[in-house]
Amino acid sequence: MSSGTDKVLDDLHQVLGDLEQIVKGAMANASGQAGDAADRIRSALDTAQGRIEEAEQALGKNLRQGARVADGYVKDNVWMSLGVAAAVAFVVGFAMGRRQ
Repeated sequence: MSSGTDKVLDDLHQVLGDLEQIVKGAMANASGQAGDAADRIRSALDTAQGRIEEAEQALGKNLRQGARVADGYVKDNVWMSLGVAAAVAFVVGFAMGRRQ
């Protein structure tokens, strides 16, 4: 996964962890309706955490599948891949040479 995606997922995990601590603290001090609200919040947090984990798994699966497709294309079209890489290198080299 990209570092940006990893950061977002890490931030979401951190937020969920912080909210869990808040809910645990509220439940320890709560009674009656406040306890019911804390239970609903806890349930919502559990649902959100499950969805984040599902999204992580789906993202990882899609990335692996994309990498396999790209790898297969490069292996099947070695000369085409080398030609494209050479063309890109030529264009970058030409652009950098013109700058100086």
